[in-house]
Amino acid sequence: DSTAVKLDNEQIVKKLRGARGTKVKVSIYRKGVPELLDFNITRDKIPLVSVDAGYMMDNQVGYIKVNRFSATTYEEFMTKLSALKESGMTKLILDLRQNPGGFLNAAVDIADEFLPGQSLIVYTEGRTYKRKDYKAGRDGLFEQGDLVVLVDEGSASASEIVAGALQDQKRAIIAGT
Repeated sequence: DSTAVKLDNEQIVKKLRGARGTKVKVSIYRKGVPELLDFNITRDKIPLVSVDAGYMMDNQVGYIKVNRFSATTYEEFMTKLSALKESGMTKLILDLRQNPGGFLNAAVDIADEFLPGQSLIVYTEGRTYKRKDYKAGRDGLFEQGDLVVLVDEGSASASEIVAGALQDQKRAIIAGT
């Protein structure tokens, strides 16, 4: 039996949640389609991807969009950056707009890919603990080439660390609000 009801997001999430591997049937109304579309969905862990896009804009300029800094961000980022380098990228736009931040280590590792030698990326210091410097340490994959970092009012925390380090070291142009 089926019943069409209007549900809010919280109610929908409650109905969709269940044990991993179990199935749920969902019927969707789509504008312009006269009948409901049925989908059988197997419940599973939902992967949270932190690198939304990575592509060549032309034969020189690459673009990478990072939406957060999570435990998998550096690995995702390196996959995209390597592919773009192999495609001939000599210039990069790193998009950190609406990126609220996340893991400090992911931000440091990504900044290290752009900065040479022992460049200071960021440091932490507190009233009860000594200063700790985070510096570039390895040969980065994109230490040469034009770099623009896009930011906006939603770029915070780890995003500001990356953008600030690249600006402080005169490695990138920061554009946005």
